[in-house]
Amino acid sequence: MSATAQNDRVNFLTLEDINANVVDTFNKSSEVMRRVVSRPEPFNGRVFQSPITTNTSTLGKSFKGVETFDTSVDFTPQNMTWYPTGYAQPVGVSLIEKSINSTPAGKIDLYKASWEFAQNSLVTNIASIFYGYGLGNDFDGAGNIVDDGTNTSTYAGLTRATYPTINAGGSTGIITASGGTLTLALMASADDASTISGSMAETSNMIMASQTIFSLYEALLLPTTRAQYNAVGGGWNNGSTNVKGNADQTGSLHLQSGATSLDYRGKALIRDQKSPSGSMWFWNEKWWRFKSLSIEGLNTIATTESATVGAYDDYKISAVQFREMMQPINALSEVGIFVMYGQLVCLNPNRNELITGITNS
Repeated sequence: MSATAQNDRVNFLTLEDINANVVDTFNKSSEVMRRVVSRPEPFNGRVFQSPITTNTSTLGKSFKGVETFDTSVDFTPQNMTWYPTGYAQPVGVSLIEKSINSTPAGKIDLYKASWEFAQNSLVTNIASIFYGYGLGNDFDGAGNIVDDGTNTSTYAGLTRATYPTINAGGSTGIITASGGTLTLALMASADDASTISGSMAETSNMIMASQTIFSLYEALLLPTTRAQYNAVGGGWNNGSTNVKGNADQTGSLHLQSGATSLDYRGKALIRDQKSPSGSMWFWNEKWWRFKSLSIEGLNTIATTESATVGAYDDYKISAVQFREMMQPINALSEVGIFVMYGQLVCLNPNRNELITGITNS
Protein backbone atom coordinates (compact mmCIF):
# COMPACT_ATOMS: atom_id res chain seq x y z
CA MET A 1 0.00 0.00 0.00
CA SER A 2 1.46 3.36 -1.00
CA ALA A 3 2.18 6.10 1.50
CA THR A 4 -0.02 8.47 -0.47
CA ALA A 5 -3.05 6.21 -0.24
CA GLN A 6 -2.45 5.68 3.45
CA ASN A 7 -2.22 9.41 4.09
CA ASP A 8 -5.39 10.04 2.10
CA ARG A 9 -7.28 7.68 4.36
CA VAL A 10 -5.96 8.81 7.75
CA ASN A 11 -6.45 12.46 6.87
CA PHE A 12 -10.17 11.93 7.49
CA LEU A 13 -9.60 10.19 10.83
CA THR A 14 -6.61 11.83 12.54
CA LEU A 15 -6.01 15.38 13.78
CA GLU A 16 -2.78 17.30 13.16
CA ASP A 17 -0.22 17.86 15.89
CA ILE A 18 0.62 21.60 15.89
CA ASN A 19 3.60 23.13 17.66
CA ALA A 20 2.40 25.34 20.50
CA ASN A 21 4.41 28.37 19.32
CA VAL A 22 4.90 30.34 16.13
CA VAL A 23 8.61 30.20 15.28
CA ASP A 24 9.96 33.54 14.02
CA THR A 25 12.45 32.79 11.23
CA PHE A 26 12.73 36.34 9.88
CA ASN A 27 13.34 38.87 12.66
CA LYS A 28 16.79 39.00 14.20
CA SER A 29 18.29 40.50 17.32
CA SER A 30 18.61 44.23 17.87
CA GLU A 31 20.99 45.23 20.63
CA VAL A 32 20.53 48.94 19.98
CA MET A 33 16.82 48.58 20.75
CA ARG A 34 17.42 46.53 23.86
CA ARG A 35 20.10 48.85 25.29
CA VAL A 36 18.73 52.29 24.41
CA VAL A 37 14.95 51.94 24.22
CA SER A 38 14.64 49.72 27.28
CA ARG A 39 15.19 52.80 29.44
CA PRO A 40 13.25 55.70 27.85
CA GLU A 41 13.04 59.18 29.35
CA PRO A 42 9.91 61.35 29.12
CA PHE A 43 9.66 63.98 26.40
CA ASN A 44 8.60 67.33 27.90
CA GLY A 45 7.36 70.26 25.82
CA ARG A 46 7.32 70.81 22.07
CA VAL A 47 11.07 70.24 21.61
CA PHE A 48 13.98 68.91 23.62
CA GLN A 49 17.02 71.17 23.83
CA SER A 50 20.50 70.75 25.25
CA PRO A 51 22.96 73.67 25.48
CA ILE A 52 26.56 72.97 24.51
CA THR A 53 29.79 74.96 24.49
CA THR A 54 31.69 74.93 21.23
CA ASN A 55 34.80 76.96 22.13
CA THR A 56 36.95 78.06 25.04
CA SER A 57 37.37 81.48 26.57
CA THR A 58 40.16 83.69 25.21
CA LEU A 59 40.05 86.18 28.11
CA GLY A 60 42.57 84.50 30.36
CA LYS A 61 46.23 85.57 30.35
CA SER A 62 49.44 85.24 32.31
CA PHE A 63 50.35 88.25 34.45
CA LYS A 64 52.66 89.77 37.07
CA GLY A 65 51.71 92.31 39.66
CA VAL A 66 48.82 94.66 38.99
CA GLU A 67 47.39 94.39 35.49
CA THR A 68 44.02 95.00 33.88
CA PHE A 69 42.01 91.97 32.84
CA ASP A 70 39.50 91.70 30.03
CA THR A 71 36.17 91.14 31.79
CA SER A 72 34.01 90.88 28.70
CA VAL A 73 31.25 88.26 28.67
CA ASP A 74 32.26 85.56 26.20
CA PHE A 75 30.10 82.64 27.34
CA THR A 76 28.06 81.84 24.21
CA PRO A 77 26.48 78.38 24.39
CA GLN A 78 24.53 76.93 21.50
CA ASN A 79 21.36 74.86 21.73
CA MET A 80 21.04 71.43 20.18
CA THR A 81 17.35 70.89 19.35
CA TRP A 82 15.35 67.73 18.74
CA TYR A 83 11.75 67.40 17.60
CA PRO A 84 9.61 64.34 18.35
CA THR A 85 8.46 62.02 15.60
CA GLY A 86 6.92 58.58 15.54
CA TYR A 87 6.50 55.14 14.05
CA ALA A 88 3.18 53.26 13.93
CA GLN A 89 2.55 49.56 13.36
CA PRO A 90 -1.10 48.45 12.96
CA VAL A 91 -2.33 45.00 13.98
CA GLY A 92 -5.59 43.53 12.72
CA VAL A 93 -7.55 40.38 13.57
CA SER A 94 -10.59 38.97 11.77
CA LEU A 95 -13.46 38.34 14.20
CA ILE A 96 -14.45 35.25 12.23
CA GLU A 97 -10.94 33.80 12.43
CA LYS A 98 -10.69 34.77 16.10
CA SER A 99 -13.94 32.92 16.79
CA ILE A 100 -12.76 29.79 14.99
CA ASN A 101 -9.44 29.96 16.82
CA SER A 102 -11.30 30.23 20.16
CA THR A 103 -12.85 26.78 19.77
CA PRO A 104 -11.23 23.88 21.68
CA ALA A 105 -9.17 22.96 18.60
CA GLY A 106 -7.34 26.31 18.62
CA LYS A 107 -3.86 25.53 19.91
CA ILE A 108 -2.07 28.86 19.31
CA ASP A 109 -3.84 32.05 20.33
CA LEU A 110 -4.47 33.97 17.08
CA TYR A 111 -4.84 37.27 18.93
CA LYS A 112 -1.51 36.91 20.75
CA ALA A 113 0.29 35.64 17.64
CA SER A 114 -1.01 38.57 15.56
CA TRP A 115 -0.10 41.01 18.34
CA GLU A 116 3.46 39.66 18.58
CA PHE A 117 3.90 39.58 14.80
CA ALA A 118 3.11 43.31 14.65
CA GLN A 119 5.15 44.06 17.78
CA ASN A 120 8.23 42.25 16.44
CA SER A 121 7.86 43.93 13.06
CA LEU A 122 7.90 47.31 14.80
CA VAL A 123 11.04 46.41 16.78
CA THR A 124 12.83 45.20 13.65
CA ASN A 125 11.93 48.21 11.53
CA ILE A 126 12.76 50.81 14.17
CA ALA A 127 16.07 49.06 14.88
CA SER A 128 17.04 49.61 11.24
CA ILE A 129 15.90 53.25 11.46
CA PHE A 130 18.12 53.70 14.52
CA TYR A 131 21.14 53.00 12.31
CA GLY A 132 19.83 55.34 9.60
CA TYR A 133 20.10 59.04 8.80
CA GLY A 134 16.89 60.55 10.19
CA LEU A 135 15.36 61.03 6.74
CA GLY A 136 11.77 62.19 6.31
CA ASN A 137 9.73 61.33 9.39
CA ASP A 138 12.28 58.78 10.65
CA PHE A 139 13.80 58.97 14.09
CA ASP A 140 17.38 60.21 14.11
CA GLY A 141 19.80 57.31 13.75
CA ALA A 142 23.42 56.51 14.37
CA GLY A 143 24.10 57.31 10.71
CA ASN A 144 23.38 61.04 11.14
CA ILE A 145 24.49 61.20 14.79
CA VAL A 146 27.93 59.60 14.48
CA ASP A 147 29.02 61.58 11.43
CA ASP A 148 31.38 64.38 10.41
CA GLY A 149 29.49 65.94 7.50
CA THR A 150 30.18 63.02 5.19
CA ASN A 151 26.53 61.97 5.17
CA THR A 152 24.69 64.77 6.97
CA SER A 153 25.60 68.46 7.08
CA THR A 154 23.63 69.18 10.25
CA TYR A 155 22.66 67.50 13.50
CA ALA A 156 20.15 68.65 16.11
CA GLY A 157 19.70 71.95 14.29
CA LEU A 158 23.41 72.84 14.18
CA THR A 159 25.63 72.92 11.10
CA ARG A 160 28.59 70.56 11.43
CA ALA A 161 30.92 72.81 9.45
CA THR A 162 30.19 75.73 11.77
CA TYR A 163 30.24 73.64 14.94
CA PRO A 164 32.74 70.81 14.32
CA THR A 165 32.67 69.76 17.99
CA ILE A 166 29.42 67.90 17.28
CA ASN A 167 31.23 65.67 14.77
CA ALA A 168 32.05 62.05 15.53
CA GLY A 169 35.44 61.59 17.15
CA GLY A 170 35.97 65.35 17.48
CA SER A 171 38.50 66.55 14.90
CA THR A 172 39.22 63.00 13.74
CA GLY A 173 35.85 62.45 12.08
CA ILE A 174 34.66 59.05 10.93
CA ILE A 175 37.38 56.63 9.83
CA THR A 176 37.40 54.61 6.62
CA ALA A 177 39.21 51.27 6.57
CA SER A 178 41.99 51.47 3.95
CA GLY A 179 41.50 48.68 1.43
CA GLY A 180 38.58 47.53 3.58
CA THR A 181 41.03 46.02 6.10
CA LEU A 182 40.23 45.97 9.80
CA THR A 183 43.38 46.28 11.90
CA LEU A 184 44.12 46.68 15.59
CA ALA A 185 45.79 50.02 14.80
CA LEU A 186 42.57 51.19 13.13
CA MET A 187 40.56 50.21 16.19
CA ALA A 188 43.06 52.01 18.39
CA SER A 189 42.59 55.18 16.35
CA ALA A 190 38.81 54.94 16.67
CA ASP A 191 38.94 54.30 20.40
CA ASP A 192 41.40 57.16 20.92
CA ALA A 193 39.14 59.50 18.94
CA SER A 194 36.16 58.70 21.19
CA THR A 195 38.15 59.11 24.41
CA ILE A 196 39.06 62.02 26.66
CA SER A 197 42.26 60.93 28.37
CA GLY A 198 42.10 60.48 32.12
CA SER A 199 38.31 60.10 32.29
CA MET A 200 36.76 56.65 32.26
CA ALA A 201 33.34 58.24 31.77
CA GLU A 202 34.43 60.09 28.62
CA THR A 203 35.25 57.12 26.47
CA SER A 204 33.22 54.69 24.43
CA ASN A 205 31.95 51.88 26.63
CA MET A 206 30.99 49.36 23.96
CA ILE A 207 31.60 48.49 20.33
CA MET A 208 28.70 47.51 18.07
CA ALA A 209 29.09 45.63 14.79
CA SER A 210 27.60 42.89 12.66
CA GLN A 211 28.39 39.22 13.12
CA THR A 212 30.64 39.35 10.07
CA ILE A 213 32.84 42.03 11.62
CA PHE A 214 32.79 40.18 14.95
CA SER A 215 34.37 37.24 13.14
CA LEU A 216 36.87 39.48 11.33
CA TYR A 217 38.03 40.89 14.66
CA GLU A 218 38.24 37.38 16.10
CA ALA A 219 40.49 36.41 13.19
CA LEU A 220 42.86 39.26 14.15
CA LEU A 221 43.23 37.75 17.62
CA LEU A 222 43.71 34.12 16.61
CA PRO A 223 47.51 34.36 16.12
CA THR A 224 47.86 35.49 19.73
CA THR A 225 45.37 33.03 21.20
CA ARG A 226 46.90 30.82 23.85
CA ALA A 227 46.93 27.15 22.91
CA GLN A 228 46.38 24.71 25.77
CA TYR A 229 47.17 21.06 25.19
CA ASN A 230 45.46 18.49 27.38
CA ALA A 231 47.93 15.80 26.38
CA VAL A 232 51.04 15.42 24.27
CA GLY A 233 51.37 12.63 21.76
CA GLY A 234 47.69 11.89 21.45
CA GLY A 235 45.94 8.65 20.74
CA TRP A 236 43.02 7.16 18.88
CA ASN A 237 39.43 7.79 19.85
CA ASN A 238 38.07 4.51 21.16
CA GLY A 239 34.82 3.92 19.34
CA SER A 240 34.15 0.49 20.85
CA THR A 241 31.77 1.82 23.48
CA ASN A 242 28.16 0.80 23.80
CA VAL A 243 25.47 2.33 21.59
CA LYS A 244 24.95 6.04 22.41
CA GLY A 245 27.90 5.91 24.77
CA ASN A 246 30.59 8.59 24.71
CA ALA A 247 33.64 7.72 22.66
CA ASP A 248 36.74 7.40 24.86
CA GLN A 249 39.29 10.15 24.13
CA THR A 250 41.67 9.45 26.99
CA GLY A 251 45.17 10.43 26.08
CA SER A 252 44.19 12.10 22.83
CA LEU A 253 45.09 15.64 21.80
CA HIS A 254 42.11 17.93 22.41
CA LEU A 255 42.00 21.37 20.74
CA GLN A 256 39.46 24.16 21.05
CA SER A 257 38.92 27.24 18.92
CA GLY A 258 36.49 30.11 18.52
CA ALA A 259 35.35 32.87 20.87
CA THR A 260 31.87 33.46 22.20
CA SER A 261 32.74 36.94 23.50
CA LEU A 262 35.32 39.52 22.48
CA ASP A 263 36.41 42.89 23.77
CA TYR A 264 38.88 45.61 22.87
CA ARG A 265 40.59 47.64 25.59
CA GLY A 266 38.08 46.21 28.04
CA LYS A 267 35.06 47.22 25.93
CA ALA A 268 32.70 44.50 24.79
CA LEU A 269 32.25 43.96 21.06
CA ILE A 270 28.52 43.35 20.76
CA ARG A 271 26.99 41.66 17.73
CA ASP A 272 23.96 43.49 16.37
CA GLN A 273 22.45 42.06 13.22
CA LYS A 274 20.86 45.43 12.43
CA SER A 275 24.26 47.14 12.20
CA PRO A 276 25.00 48.17 8.59
CA SER A 277 27.50 46.10 6.65
CA GLY A 278 31.12 47.17 7.03
CA SER A 279 30.56 49.42 10.06
CA MET A 280 32.09 49.26 13.54
CA TRP A 281 30.60 51.67 16.06
CA PHE A 282 32.38 52.91 19.19
CA TRP A 283 29.49 54.04 21.40
CA ASN A 284 29.49 55.99 24.63
CA GLU A 285 26.08 55.09 26.02
CA LYS A 286 26.34 57.77 28.69
CA TRP A 287 25.25 60.36 26.13
CA TRP A 288 22.45 58.42 24.38
CA ARG A 289 18.77 58.77 25.25
CA PHE A 290 15.41 57.83 23.85
CA LYS A 291 13.02 60.63 24.76
CA SER A 292 9.54 59.13 24.69
CA LEU A 293 6.38 61.21 24.32
CA SER A 294 3.38 59.65 26.05
CA ILE A 295 0.33 59.92 23.79
CA GLU A 296 -3.02 60.52 25.46
CA GLY A 297 -5.37 57.56 25.17
CA LEU A 298 -2.59 55.04 24.52
CA ASN A 299 -1.18 52.58 27.05
CA THR A 300 2.56 52.16 27.53
CA ILE A 301 3.51 48.48 27.38
CA ALA A 302 6.64 46.38 27.68
CA THR A 303 7.16 44.00 24.78
CA THR A 304 6.61 40.33 25.65
CA GLU A 305 6.53 37.00 23.86
CA SER A 306 4.22 34.09 24.64
CA ALA A 307 2.89 32.75 21.35
CA THR A 308 6.09 33.42 19.36
CA VAL A 309 9.65 32.22 19.83
CA GLY A 310 12.92 32.62 17.98
CA ALA A 311 13.67 36.36 17.83
CA TYR A 312 12.86 38.71 20.72
CA ASP A 313 12.07 36.20 23.46
CA ASP A 314 14.08 37.98 26.17
CA TYR A 315 13.51 41.59 25.08
CA LYS A 316 11.76 44.12 27.31
CA ILE A 317 11.39 47.34 25.33
CA SER A 318 9.33 49.73 27.40
CA ALA A 319 8.88 52.74 25.10
CA VAL A 320 6.11 51.09 23.07
CA GLN A 321 2.55 52.38 23.36
CA PHE A 322 -0.62 50.66 22.19
CA ARG A 323 -4.03 51.89 21.10
CA GLU A 324 -6.46 49.25 22.27
CA MET A 325 -8.21 47.04 19.72
CA MET A 326 -11.31 48.61 18.16
CA GLN A 327 -13.96 47.30 15.80
CA PRO A 328 -14.40 49.39 12.64
CA ILE A 329 -18.02 50.07 11.70
CA ASN A 330 -17.69 48.53 8.24
CA ALA A 331 -15.85 45.26 8.90
CA LEU A 332 -15.93 42.27 11.24
CA SER A 333 -12.45 42.79 12.63
CA GLU A 334 -10.46 44.36 15.42
CA VAL A 335 -7.65 46.83 14.79
CA GLY A 336 -5.02 48.15 17.17
CA ILE A 337 -1.90 50.27 16.66
CA PHE A 338 1.56 50.00 18.20
CA VAL A 339 3.32 53.36 18.43
CA MET A 340 6.73 54.67 19.41
CA TYR A 341 6.87 58.45 19.57
CA GLY A 342 9.73 60.67 20.62
CA GLN A 343 13.33 60.96 19.47
CA LEU A 344 16.67 59.18 19.67
CA VAL A 345 19.09 61.71 21.14
CA CYS A 346 22.84 61.88 21.54
CA LEU A 347 23.93 64.79 23.75
CA ASN A 348 27.61 64.55 22.79
CA PRO A 349 28.27 62.94 19.39
CA ASN A 350 32.05 63.48 19.53
CA ARG A 351 32.36 60.91 22.31
CA ASN A 352 31.47 58.30 19.69
CA GLU A 353 33.34 57.04 16.65
CA LEU A 354 32.70 54.99 13.53
CA ILE A 355 34.86 52.88 11.23
CA THR A 356 33.32 52.28 7.78
CA GLY A 357 34.16 50.21 4.72
CA ILE A 358 35.37 47.08 6.56
CA THR A 359 35.42 44.00 4.34
CA ASN A 360 38.39 41.94 5.55
CA SER A 361 41.04 41.61 8.24
